[in-house]
Amino acid sequence: MSDNDRTASMSGLLVGNEPLAKVSDVEYSKVQSYFEMLDAVSRLTYQSIYVMDYCKMNFLYVSDNPIFLCGSSREEVMAKGFDFLIEQCKPEEVHALIEINRASLDFIHHLPVSERTRYSVSYNYHIRSPRMGEWRLVHHKRTPLALSDAGELWLILCSIDWAPDDSILRAAVTSEISSKVWYYDLDTKTWKESPQEILTDLEKAVLILSNRGFTMNEIADAIFKSVDSVKGYRKSLFVKLGVSNITEAIACAKARRLV
Repeated sequence: MSDNDRTASMSGLLVGNEPLAKVSDVEYSKVQSYFEMLDAVSRLTYQSIYVMDYCKMNFLYVSDNPIFLCGSSREEVMAKGFDFLIEQCKPEEVHALIEINRASLDFIHHLPVSERTRYSVSYNYHIRSPRMGEWRLVHHKRTPLALSDAGELWLILCSIDWAPDDSILRAAVTSEISSKVWYYDLDTKTWKESPQEILTDLEKAVLILSNRGFTMNEIADAIFKSVDSVKGYRKSLFVKLGVSNITEAIACAKARRLV
């Protein structure tokens, strides 16, 4: 990728069609406690967590968890900043990722300010493996963490996990205050509203019993199904909810009032 292409790519990745946040030093001082909490959270999960700063155009936080680091150190990723995002993407997916990021930023900007931190966008894409020539399909999720005093997007909290399914670049916007899902159409460059995924009774049972601490064997006994069937219900839940593990599925289903 040429320098001009890289500049254009980063511009598209970083900004939508709205102004960037303008944030004072006082506002920055108020969010320092976030990062101690994120360090604690990162110790409890294998997921990678990072925070994008749309005022300083850099990462404000990157966890030590290795999925997102692609073989680099936390310090190296912080030093490279947003250039790292482009470097580690599969080349043929870069332009689609830029479009999805721009569209998701614009989607959030068109929401009432009071609702902007209650929406999230997620999709799968490939990142570089530490092994030469290999790529890994990951699930990327992001949600606004903090807005500027003017209500502009400032800090975006992001997580990277292994992809729960084989879909690629199928971006979805969900919210804890809405039962709707919006999917982005890369061909028409529009968001298409869809009804919330409906969970079957057996999928709900798997969620409820998992939340009570049942093992898969215990769930199978409780619903009179095989362990393989329980695994299938879990996989279906992950795909429907856009998550990658049962803990996230439980939290997501509760937030969307599906159980």
